[in-house]
Amino acid sequence: MNLTSILDLLLKQIFGQPFILMGLVVLIGYLAMKQSVSKAVIGALKASIGILVMGMGSSALIGNFNKVIVAVTTATGLQGAGLNTYPTMTAGYEVMDKILGAGTGATWGIYTLLVAFILNLIFVALRKYTKIRAVYLTGNAMIVQAGITTFIVWKFLNLPMVPTVLISAVITALYWGIFSTMLIKPTQAITNADFTVAHQQMFIDYIAYKVAPYLGNAEKDDIEKKKMPTSLNVFQDNIIATMLVMFVSIAIIFIIIGGDSISWLRGAEGLNQGGLTNNLIFLFWISVTLTANIVVLLSGVRMFVGEIMMSFKGISDKLLPGAVAGVDCAAIFAFAPKSVVLGLMFGTIGQVIGLLGLIVFKSPIFLIPGFIPLFFDNATIAIFANKFGGWKAAAIICTLHGIVQIFGSMMAIQMLNISWWQGSGDYATIWVGIIAIIKAIGSMLGIPIAA
Repeated sequence: MNLTSILDLLLKQIFGQPFILMGLVVLIGYLAMKQSVSKAVIGALKASIGILVMGMGSSALIGNFNKVIVAVTTATGLQGAGLNTYPTMTAGYEVMDKILGAGTGATWGIYTLLVAFILNLIFVALRKYTKIRAVYLTGNAMIVQAGITTFIVWKFLNLPMVPTVLISAVITALYWGIFSTMLIKPTQAITNADFTVAHQQMFIDYIAYKVAPYLGNAEKDDIEKKKMPTSLNVFQDNIIATMLVMFVSIAIIFIIIGGDSISWLRGAEGLNQGGLTNNLIFLFWISVTLTANIVVLLSGVRMFVGEIMMSFKGISDKLLPGAVAGVDCAAIFAFAPKSVVLGLMFGTIGQVIGLLGLIVFKSPIFLIPGFIPLFFDNATIAIFANKFGGWKAAAIICTLHGIVQIFGSMMAIQMLNISWWQGSGDYATIWVGIIAIIKAIGSMLGIPIAA
């Protein structure tokens, strides 16, 4: 086996695969606690399976919802850029590949991922000086963020692989470590567990945590403690409440797109449900299907988070004393199910206001919202806002955040000149600033833009 094969095995097939990376973390954690090999292997396998189950739910959710977005785009004639995580990374890689050769973008991105993860561990090991305590372990987000950062650095600094990877890794690792560490205290207040949120709206989560007390009363207005009238008991069930929100949202979309587009959505190129000729039945099927996708996703999250929480104690005690695991934002959804629905509702309102603003101000770019930044961002932010300021604070913050997601993403797309953007809270705020800084540095140094 030559060096290229070894690097491919390590960087692409092991460290580039979230289900393997998480499994290895769990395995090391159990072994560090001196658990039996069989228990360590079982825990690692369950974590890996959980990651894949989460991915199945997430992929189905994205795929089904994106078909609905296509129907809206086709019916209204609106063109523009899309907001979604994975397509943004892919769009950046495609630009790099056109200039540097096929596969270059993904390879550089994986190198950035590995170096950034190592740097994150080093920062935690040196926490006496860095103050960073959180190890970022949300594998799917890590891959996307490392890839996007690599594209940004390469585009504006136009450097060879090694300096591009190193600069990108430092930026990524600092983002992971600093902001997931900032959320340790509020996350533990919500969950009473020893982990923190490591995702793509960490800065906004922190803002919500700090600002919410000024916007509402957490004791009086905590949505999780509210009892609804008997006639509305159905809303107290997170799954049913989510399904109802989906039903209303899709019903509005049906009204907008009209019969021809509904027929396309029903057909083979859409959701392939030609047998459901009744629009009401088809509407109900879409609502239940999207909800089922979310249930599968959350089931996978519970599997791998449970194993990571058990095993990370070994890493914390033996390898990195005092370290805190940073995990997917969905890990806190079960602790505040009503807030999740609240966030989706008001985040949607905010994004609609933002989209109307683009039309009113005659923006050269019109954005097509994506479900990942809309749902996961606003659900998480609502949990932090409600915990520390009640439902009124969550409603205000999520509405404003939805607007920021639209206008901030538009600014990022204009600077990067790509057809997709991440769309998450941090990537519509602080990452817009990071892009501007990197672009300014390249301009001051007289570096030509790579693409």
